[in-house]
Amino acid sequence: MLPAPQIAFLSLSRARTPSMHSAINQWHQLDHRPENLALQGLAWGERFVLTPTSAAQAVRREEFSDFHYATFYWFDEPHVDSIGTWAELAEQSFREGRRPDVSLVDRAYMDFFRLVGTATSPDIRLSERALVHRPGTGMLMLATSVPTAQAREELHRRFAWELEELLPALAGIPGVAGAWCLQNDTSLAPSSWAAREAAQGTGGDRIVRLVMVRTEIEPPTVVLDRLRSDEYAAALQPPVTLPGRIDFHGSLETILPWQWDWFDTI
Repeated sequence: MLPAPQIAFLSLSRARTPSMHSAINQWHQLDHRPENLALQGLAWGERFVLTPTSAAQAVRREEFSDFHYATFYWFDEPHVDSIGTWAELAEQSFREGRRPDVSLVDRAYMDFFRLVGTATSPDIRLSERALVHRPGTGMLMLATSVPTAQAREELHRRFAWELEELLPALAGIPGVAGAWCLQNDTSLAPSSWAAREAAQGTGGDRIVRLVMVRTEIEPPTVVLDRLRSDEYAAALQPPVTLPGRIDFHGSLETILPWQWDWFDTI
């Protein structure tokens, strides 16, 4: 079996007008995503929606404050080759006139990430690679930013808490299949791709720690409410002495084919 992927990519996008949602989803789910999943080196990829209900419940700041969709990919090693092949497909599709997204969406945020840690529900007996492929109802996403100038001792305390306490606690909550902790690494982005795609990361002044939580059986909004309940909230709350600012904490739904009507009444 291949090892679990260690490199990921997150893209947040927003439709330019409400009338564009159907065209965006038809292109991405029926054309762009299948082409990506067929690539050698792409371990897994899926797209999620921040529904109006989820947006109202979410904590949102900075680059994470205004988006409709989140795309999340995992890359196999050698990741330089895998990312290069993936980036070339985007440009090849553009040359073929198969990139309608250039006039349909704006990119709120894009960046590459390195895996830091994984936790799996004690009820699930899967390898870390298989966990990536396990179907689910959506994702919970927690994005925390820390200044790069923060003292290393304080950063270390934050990072240790995430892996030793937060991830195991999340994995033990009903409705959670597993959780991943990642840290952004802008150096992974090919320079030509970043220029073409107008990739907007956080720059070099902040470290972004991303926790992605795979939900199953129940809608992600229900699992998020459970996380915020009195029963679990205290165990998931970082000590006040730890550095870090929450830029996003909310739920994202898995997008199902042809079920793209979340924004029709807006």
